[in-house]
Amino acid sequence: MMKRLDGEITPVEDGKLHAHLKQCVSCGKEWHQFHTLKGVTGEMKKRLLPEMAWEEYWRHLYNRMERGIAWMLISLGLIILLGYASIDFVRDILHSTALTPFQKVGVFALMLGTVVLFVSVLREKLMVRRHDRYREVQR
Repeated sequence: MMKRLDGEITPVEDGKLHAHLKQCVSCGKEWHQFHTLKGVTGEMKKRLLPEMAWEEYWRHLYNRMERGIAWMLISLGLIILLGYASIDFVRDILHSTALTPFQKVGVFALMLGTVVLFVSVLREKLMVRRHDRYREVQR
């Protein structure tokens, strides 16, 4: 049946299928459902995807790519700026004689992790707040 729907059936196979569909009622119903489904989906493509829809799709794709790159750059910039802002704090700790080298490395790792986590959480919260998963759903 699928070969016939796709136009790939040989004349011999088509004859056998036609003979079987005349005899078997359940296969005949199934053939009718497949044939109707192919017709309906073929019409849907024509109605749902005109040339303007494709242009709109590509424009949205480029916007998403641009925004993704922008968010990566903003995140990187924030990490760098907050990292430099925390360097003064770390320098004070490194020059401190009251802490051991192991404690100094721990404080530095804590500061770096805090900066990266802060930027990550901020970016996620901004994205979730702006994004509505059901915006494009139509009733």
